[in-house]
Amino acid sequence: MIRAPVHNFSGQTAIVVHRSPEIGLRIKERCHRLGIRARVRSEDLDAQEVRNADIVILDIDTADDGILPWERATAPMPLIGLIGSESPGRLAWALAQEVDAFLPLTGLGNLFSAMVIAHEVFARKAERRAREAELARRGNLRLEVIRAVLALMEHGRDEALALKQLRTMAMVEQISLEDAAVRLLTERRIAGGRAI
Repeated sequence: MIRAPVHNFSGQTAIVVHRSPEIGLRIKERCHRLGIRARVRSEDLDAQEVRNADIVILDIDTADDGILPWERATAPMPLIGLIGSESPGRLAWALAQEVDAFLPLTGLGNLFSAMVIAHEVFARKAERRAREAELARRGNLRLEVIRAVLALMEHGRDEALALKQLRTMAMVEQISLEDAAVRLLTERRIAGGRAI
């Protein structure tokens, strides 16, 4: 599914992390032109303040894991990395932190584009993580599928028919095969092991 990228940031909140008050003010002014409330910080991010932010714009030349109140590569909002020196080590840090978009200090006029990219990349990462978590959850339920098929076979069905019945249950309920197996086994336990 192709999703239209975010293009209206009015009402959002940004935290700008930069040691230079002048640069922080320039970014804050650009944010305000886009309808974004921006707060500038020159030190570590406060976990409470971050919870209320929609985006973080940080100077990757001076940032390190210690200033961020989250584990590496788990930012709870889109990150834009401000690039000054283009040092390979600093860029490597930003990539390891999974910064969503980059903005050279010489191109602050492109803040809107960086915000669109950051929000889109962040949304795609969230979708990927959700898919991976769902696949892992379902993978952990494979044994339940086997148990459900065996439970259905106890009542004279062969394995093909038992699996077909389980698939039909999943289709009718519009749930995954694994969830159908869990539901069947739960209902069977409640019914005291009687035929389902």
